[in-house]
Amino acid sequence: MGGDIARLFVALALPAAVKEELARAIEVLGSRVAGARWVPKENLHLTLAFLGRVEDDRVADVSGAVAAAVEGHVEFTVRLGSLGAFPSAKRARVVWLGLDDPTRGLAGVADSVGEAREKLGFPREARAFTPHLTLARVKTPAPVSLDATVRPIAFPVQRIGLFESRLGRPHAVYNELATFPFRRGS
Repeated sequence: MGGDIARLFVALALPAAVKEELARAIEVLGSRVAGARWVPKENLHLTLAFLGRVEDDRVADVSGAVAAAVEGHVEFTVRLGSLGAFPSAKRARVVWLGLDDPTRGLAGVADSVGEAREKLGFPREARAFTPHLTLARVKTPAPVSLDATVRPIAFPVQRIGLFESRLGRPHAVYNELATFPFRRGS
């Protein structure tokens, strides 16, 4: 692969119905957050691990490690939760939507992927995993009104993927390089 560099992340891709609901919420919120860059519908996902710049000749190792990490995980269900902002609604830099994870399935997968990431020599994420979908990034911290409602759609989590991010205009393009299915529940 010639020493090229890829920007990689491990993520949960979202079903079309979930993306449509999020696009509706973004449309409602769009005019209420000054200076926000909203995530396009096709790029909505839940990041489990951002790996950053990885040499192409390591992509197969990364893929193998993620596959091994999720091998024992069983399908589970999550539900769209509440809107929020990091660090706070008064000084938002990120507008997000939480996910309700009653079985802690996402947390378990994130832990397994984090361990695999560490074994590959990537630094472990310093912050605790908080399942959320980034809807917008705000250039200058600003107060946000989070009064849009999002239907609490429940959806199955049956797999995760290894994605490459290619910077572009007007936004990055994500390409799924590998898919890692979970075992079917009993």
